Amino acid sequence: MNSERRALRFLAALFFAACAFFAAGIGVKSARAETGGPTDITETGVDFIASAPQAETEYKAGKGTLVYIPAEDGGAAQIVLENAEIFSGAKVNYSPGNSTYAALAAKGDAELVLKGENKIYMRPSGSNTALLFYDSNVTVRGEGSLSIGYREGASANINAHPAEIMGNYATDTADEAFAESGNFTLESGALTINGVGSIGQGSLTVSNRIAVCGGRLQTYGQMAGVYSVYGDIELSGGVIRAENFNEYGLYARRGDVTVGGSADVFVSSSVRPSSVGISGGDMGNGRPETQSGGNVYFQGGTTEINVRFIGVFAQHVSSDPGGQIEITGGSVDVTVPESTQNVAAALYAQGDEGDILLKGGSVRAVSGGGNAQASIGVYADRYLKIEGGELYAGGTNTNGSSFGANADDGIYVTGGTFVACGGTAAVDGTAPYGGRGVSITAATDEAGENIVGYDPQNFRSYKYLKFESGRILSVTVAPSSAEAERGQTLQFTAEVKGTGSFDASVLWNVTGAESAATKIDENGQLTVAADETAATLTVTAVSVADGGKSAAATVRVTAAGGQGEQPSEPEGGLPAGAIVAITAGSVAGAAAIAAAICFAVRKRKQ
Repeated sequence: MNSERRALRFLAALFFAACAFFAAGIGVKSARAETGGPTDITETGVDFIASAPQAETEYKAGKGTLVYIPAEDGGAAQIVLENAEIFSGAKVNYSPGNSTYAALAAKGDAELVLKGENKIYMRPSGSNTALLFYDSNVTVRGEGSLSIGYREGASANINAHPAEIMGNYATDTADEAFAESGNFTLESGALTINGVGSIGQGSLTVSNRIAVCGGRLQTYGQMAGVYSVYGDIELSGGVIRAENFNEYGLYARRGDVTVGGSADVFVSSSVRPSSVGISGGDMGNGRPETQSGGNVYFQGGTTEINVRFIGVFAQHVSSDPGGQIEITGGSVDVTVPESTQNVAAALYAQGDEGDILLKGGSVRAVSGGGNAQASIGVYADRYLKIEGGELYAGGTNTNGSSFGANADDGIYVTGGTFVACGGTAAVDGTAPYGGRGVSITAATDEAGENIVGYDPQNFRSYKYLKFESGRILSVTVAPSSAEAERGQTLQFTAEVKGTGSFDASVLWNVTGAESAATKIDENGQLTVAADETAATLTVTAVSVADGGKSAAATVRVTAAGGQGEQPSEPEGGLPAGAIVAITAGSVAGAAAIAAAICFAVRKRKQ
């Protein structure tokens, strides 16, 4: 009986222990669920501004999940989307007096990690925002994708922003502090933002800097496809697409736009006749006094633009430096097929600092104009300066005037290639200037076939002008190989081929000589010294205009009578090479020789 009681007490204790264990487990899970808010966010969205979890929390979202990982040690929180599908969203009070509907809202720095295929849909009515980060710096990475857009039947709303990354979102007053947060970076993954049906500010609206260094960014609709209010737009890699916008494709309202590296950029819209492809701006307020704005830089990559008003627009109205378009590398192709504006231009630099500078790269800028009063391929309020690279500027308007290029303060070509053609004239404004070494071709037709002599006093009569700086194509040396006796002279000639008006002179050089008396003069005459001991010499001709272009010849040095010097043999009959070979064998060689000798001796004894 006692044993039975002991057994029962043991079983009871075991049972209560098990209950306590499982209760503890349930308690943990329950606390985690309470910390993370609602379990299923498919229709409610999630608000991490009001209550961010203190521990890693997983939510159900449509077919997939959302995991929130809190920030550690002042870093960024992680929001991991994996095949998630989120609709609607709750009303979010993201700042005093400001609220919106958001399917995903967070405050503070965050990393958005994409896995699989993810979708976020906006509400059908109200002030809608599909994705909202307030007072944040956001980085997107991962190998998955995220699509943000409106639910079917959603109504247009002037305050709708499909994706908003906000910092201290100041107004247009000069006394507002410059926002330091609100930066967006795309490192990898694919982000598609569809704002068609709304007339908000931008499909992607950011307070400060927008940087794309990898992945893919695709936007549709809104006033702007990619919109920075106070910062710069920097594109150094990845694929960037902005389509079907109302006003701007890429717009840094108070900043600069830079395209470089391996960035692949495509901007296109025919929605409104006032559409602008890429624009930097400086409205004169809202930025630090030390920072200029309104510049557009092309440093690499490929850019293609097709809009109806201005392809690339450098806007500048303040007294600080800015308003320039500078191309140092990459490929830029801009087309304005038609426009109803007074003036349509493929490239336009505005303001007191409105210069267009070409130092490298390849640019095609064509304005068709349509019903515009004037269409201009390239227009600068100040100077158009071409120092390198290639620029084709065309104005093809048939209903109004059209010019290839116009610069109010002058066109200067000191390098590279510049072609301008227009239905009215190739260039307008002042007579273009071609620097030293620049050839000029003029024609009375746009195709450049009816070539005539260029007269700067009559430059408006030409519909085609080509400015081409001298360019070296190749250098050859004759003879390419030769023999020369000691004490003899030998004449070399160099042929330089190029385009345009180029410098055909070369610099001569001889290398490999052992005697200081062996030299070559400025005319290519080589003198081989009588005491020259070198067996071969190398003669090189280098282009003065382009040090990267050169050619070389080989000269075999012979003794008097045409015999080359032969190596001497030491007395005793063994050549020097044999002695070296034996010496080089060191201990291992000696051992091998000794072994061979011993083997031979044994054989002989046998």
